[in-house]
Amino acid sequence: MKLSNIMYILGFASILASAANFVSGNTKSTSKEESEKERDALFVGFWPPTFFILGKIIEDRENAGKNIITG
Repeated sequence: MKLSNIMYILGFASILASAANFVSGNTKSTSKEESEKERDALFVGFWPPTFFILGKIIEDRENAGKNIITG
């Protein structure tokens, strides 16, 4: 499997993880646990753009036949 595909999969997985944290945070009874889950969801929600951008950069280098690290 190509490294770019792994990055795209991680991006989509982090979207799902963020949504799951947010939903589970809304079902907790105490406000402290609820706010912690919501903060975790927001933190994980910042990851997808990074994974998608890295996936695109790596995909472009793979298609050009360049080394992924050194270019």
